[in-house]
Amino acid sequence: MIKQNQGKLNAVHVVIDIIISAVSCACAYFILYYGFKIDVLYYDHDSMHHIGMPLALAAIQIICNFASDLYRSYRSTSLVFEVINIMRSGLAVFAVSMVASMFMSRLYQYQVALILYFFINSILSVLYRFFLRAFLRLMRKKGYNKKFIVFLGINNTTENFIKKIESSPDLGYEITGYFDIAPRSQLDLTYLGNFKKVSKYFNDFIPDEALIMLSDKTQPYMEHLIAICERWGIKFSIIPNMFSSFSSRIYLSSFDGIPVMSMRRVPLDRTFNRIVKRILDIIVSLLMIIILSPLMLFTAITIKLTSPGRIIFKQQRVGLGQKPFTMYKFRSMREEAESDISSTEKNDPRCTKFGRFIRKYSIDELPQLFNVLIGNMSLVGPRPEIPYYVKEYRKSVPLYMVKHYVKPGITGWAQINDLRGSDTSIEERIRYDIYYIEHWSVLFDIKILFGTLTKGIFSKNAR
Repeated sequence: MIKQNQGKLNAVHVVIDIIISAVSCACAYFILYYGFKIDVLYYDHDSMHHIGMPLALAAIQIICNFASDLYRSYRSTSLVFEVINIMRSGLAVFAVSMVASMFMSRLYQYQVALILYFFINSILSVLYRFFLRAFLRLMRKKGYNKKFIVFLGINNTTENFIKKIESSPDLGYEITGYFDIAPRSQLDLTYLGNFKKVSKYFNDFIPDEALIMLSDKTQPYMEHLIAICERWGIKFSIIPNMFSSFSSRIYLSSFDGIPVMSMRRVPLDRTFNRIVKRILDIIVSLLMIIILSPLMLFTAITIKLTSPGRIIFKQQRVGLGQKPFTMYKFRSMREEAESDISSTEKNDPRCTKFGRFIRKYSIDELPQLFNVLIGNMSLVGPRPEIPYYVKEYRKSVPLYMVKHYVKPGITGWAQINDLRGSDTSIEERIRYDIYYIEHWSVLFDIKILFGTLTKGIFSKNAR
């Protein structure tokens, strides 16, 4: 039933996309003709541009939509993912059309029209998909367009999966029951029998999808259950027992044709993303060094005048790939306390009077801008730790070493969420660090930098 409904919905998608394309053409024409006095769809004896261009654009649009996978179910994916595909399709249409326009007369007029078409069509397509999603979710809440799934086995991920389905009725999923070697009393689901009864069940009822979730004990049934699903033509997905211990951002790649499953997706593993982040680090750190140079000069002079010893405090920290580097800070403690590696506390007696002030407002960390410029730190990332504590945390905090997948930062996602200082939970800080590592984007970095100006610098946990 779901597949039939999706087929009907795809037909509606195609019709509405053709209408949107035609409306976009008309809007582009009216803007050019009445706004800029440019006549694109002109008449002459040798051409049919007034009909040909809209038809050609509509045909290219539909083909590119198919190529961008827009005509499939987006029930369980976010609108952002769908919008990305809409923009990918729009850019493809724009590129193909711009190349085609090179062989037409009145080149300039066509190219201006295509630019307007791209923006108008993209906006209308996104609005259409947004309102369609809202309508479909409303219908699913009322019980229409349901997607029935059955569990083949129970493991550590099952309860969490059930909670997500129950908390999102707008997605339209309904669990018909589960098969396992024996019923589970803790599950409020219909027990359909052991694995020997799966074939008989599929003979009477065809679910839209089967989820194979086997535990260590039932793992030997895997091939048997896959064979049954394929024999009955039922779409199935496999959720291994071990996935409960890993991130949700697991992804598949290949090595010479062999499927490879990675447990953590790290966007900064991509060369392009690293280059973009490095460029951002260089530009912003240079600007901040120039802008904040009077404050840094004043801080350096005041440290020298109020406390004997060096101005800059240097300390070994662990960075990207667990490699040590020298981190710079303005000295905020007495000279003889530099070698003490114990964590700082509020009103730490080792701090000088001026040192407490620059710690309170994170002024002591400004020299780390030079670490960023050198390249052993980034503006945003997990905070680096000294080697001694890295060895200690590695033993007691299971996911601690994941933070070394990326460069350490002056500020981070944990810091702007008030997880700053020795009296906060190291496990909680690591969870925030891992979230940042797996969800990195330029916009996320910018969000954290702006958050640092308020929540980070003036955090109640600042040390």
